[in-house]
Amino acid sequence: MTSTDATGGQTGGRQEAPTQESLPPWRWLLQPDQERFAHPAESELARLLTFYGIRWAYEPTTFALRGDGDRPGQEYVTPDFYLPDHDLYLELTTMRQRLVTRKNRKFRKLRERYPNIRCRILYLRDVQRLQDAYGPDVRREGKLGTLLFTEDEIARRVGDLADQLIASWQPDLTARQCGRPLLLGVGAGSTRFLSTLGERVRSRGCAVDIDRVELTSVSDHGASPRARVSRLPAAAVAGRHVTIVQEVLSTGLSATFLERWLRRHGAAGVDVCALLDREAAHVLDIMPSCRGFAAPDVPLAGFGLDRWRAFRDLPFVAAVEPE
Repeated sequence: MTSTDATGGQTGGRQEAPTQESLPPWRWLLQPDQERFAHPAESELARLLTFYGIRWAYEPTTFALRGDGDRPGQEYVTPDFYLPDHDLYLELTTMRQRLVTRKNRKFRKLRERYPNIRCRILYLRDVQRLQDAYGPDVRREGKLGTLLFTEDEIARRVGDLADQLIASWQPDLTARQCGRPLLLGVGAGSTRFLSTLGERVRSRGCAVDIDRVELTSVSDHGASPRARVSRLPAAAVAGRHVTIVQEVLSTGLSATFLERWLRRHGAAGVDVCALLDREAAHVLDIMPSCRGFAAPDVPLAGFGLDRWRAFRDLPFVAAVEPE
């Protein structure tokens, strides 16, 4: 009789099980010696993960993709990163398309042979997006492109989100198990969505507190090597249900960091509400409890979004064509 281990390999029978080195301790941070990485983009990703407190191991596991009986695997794959707290492998590729196709084939075999393995491939466009999102905050020029979500559509969806949140809070409010719910915006870009959502909740007769936090950025001058909450909420979070309010949910790194921070400070429950959910940009598997729209993987502007400041006062959301 065979059984399956945590990585999806066979612990009995004749198939080869993947090897797993010991994972590094929490204190294992990125070392100054960059020669350990095969590509500079891997070094930058490691720095970003370290900044947000995401534990990682570099190339800890090699998987056999082919084997016949007792013969060792004739083809192998070694994902670049393993995130133990998320049980997720990340593979980073900036290769030419011909080589990317070959790599995709390998990882398709990996998923077929080890169905319990969770692995995400980050392509060149994903690397460029990370560099843009977490690089220096420079003034950007561009022109408005396709209108994505109109003012009326946004107004209707924010009302729907208010109804969803109230329904999710109702059991705790009825049982008086938690204090008044708290809507907690992240960064300046969330201000408009946060205030509009708070107004809709209150207009439905539900008492709610509204506050905002700021997180340090990787590109902040003189920032510490780890993210921190640079602007603390004025409202207490202990014993309360806190909803993280984001205008755009992209990589999920800041939301994951803030969720852990809130739970360490005693929040009774934490969820995420996003106006725009850019699923294609997710690095971590994070599922908002409610979202307004599934957003395309393009630059976005309008309705308070802070990245393209020339357009942030617009009442709608549109794509941007960078110059």
